[in-house]
Amino acid sequence: MMDFEDLKDDKEIQLKITNLHNSVDNIEKILDFALNSDVYEKLNTEDKVNYNLFMGYTLNTLFWLYLRTKGVDPNKSEVKDQLNRIRQYMVKSKEAHDRNTIRPTIKQDVARRFIKHGIQHSEKPEMQSSPNKRQKHPHASSNKSTNEPPTKRKK
Repeated sequence: MMDFEDLKDDKEIQLKITNLHNSVDNIEKILDFALNSDVYEKLNTEDKVNYNLFMGYTLNTLFWLYLRTKGVDPNKSEVKDQLNRIRQYMVKSKEAHDRNTIRPTIKQDVARRFIKHGIQHSEKPEMQSSPNKRQKHPHASSNKSTNEPPTKRKK
């Protein structure tokens, strides 16, 4: 328990100091667990990268907070640059992860079937007409203009 003899009349400050003390204790427990556990060895490469980025960001943020409690402006220290550098690495890590997971993949068996069936259909002779040419009506005479409707043949 903390001694608040000098601040016995200011309950708001007592509450804030108690909350800060409890938060520091919680952070200490979390960091002890994170740094002393062998969970890191069991992580895959991507999770190790995320873990390292998280730990770097966390420790730099804690140092930022420490500087604030000492009355030093952390914006004028190297901590700000370190935090920005870690943020950039976080973005690069996410981009690398997205490239590996969002990338389209080819299913080889499906591609083979498409190719096989496409080749079979292209071997059949088909009458293909150009879409730019008009087809003549079979009963229309060749000397009539194409704008006239086809007429019936006289018997």
